[in-house]
Amino acid sequence: MVVPVVVVDDHRLVAGPLVTVLTPLLAPHGFAVRPLATTVAAAVAVAPAGIAVCDVILGAGASGAQAVRILVEHGWRVLLMSGYAPEEQVLDAIAAGAAGYVEKSEDPAVLVAAVRAVGADGWYLSPALAAMLYADLRRRPLLADLADRDRRVLRAFVQGGGPGTAEARAAVRRIFAAAGERRRQHQLTPRELEVVRLVGCEHLSTAEVARRLYVSIDTANTHLRSIRRKYHLVHPEAPSTLPQRTAAQLWARELNLC
Repeated sequence: MVVPVVVVDDHRLVAGPLVTVLTPLLAPHGFAVRPLATTVAAAVAVAPAGIAVCDVILGAGASGAQAVRILVEHGWRVLLMSGYAPEEQVLDAIAAGAAGYVEKSEDPAVLVAAVRAVGADGWYLSPALAAMLYADLRRRPLLADLADRDRRVLRAFVQGGGPGTAEARAAVRRIFAAAGERRRQHQLTPRELEVVRLVGCEHLSTAEVARRLYVSIDTANTHLRSIRRKYHLVHPEAPSTLPQRTAAQLWARELNLC
């Protein structure tokens, strides 16, 4: 059975040649690369679903975690790629259901290996993503987090030497599941994300935020307090005196919301 692969990227000068390169490299392994899709909407129009190699940052339509959720809902397995996406945005996209991440600077052979891994095992854990996940594990541990054996597997992937045994593949599944749960534990709500955008990107005052969202100033301040509390939970090294609006601005930058 031939598995469709679609590259979702609005940087045509980079993505167009990538499609050309990947087509003959993936064909012998049972994959058929479809024409470039510059938006998620164009990608989901491709049938049947297969593997979407999706840029983390898309200029039009859905992007990041939202793009992943839409693709997954339409039956696609998502392999993220980016050259400069912030770590927090990548990890949010992983929590949304992405199956792996590859840096755009990697050789096409690495991308081919990643697509094959996602097709065979459902996941691809690159050294770059392993490093992000390991740092995230240290920042926000769960009450019942990864067992020592899984932590050892994750560290091995950070060093570029992840083992290919069945036990290691099972550990990778647990690593991805724990990463998603860890992110959801302190994730901003949709309304908090709106507040972060208004404060961090549009630079609105608290009163202006309240008017824009049709809420009271007290309610807007409640959202800002929650935003700051979650920022401290994720960034324990941040000063306790961090102003609420500064926390919102930092979240906006880290999540690439602007």
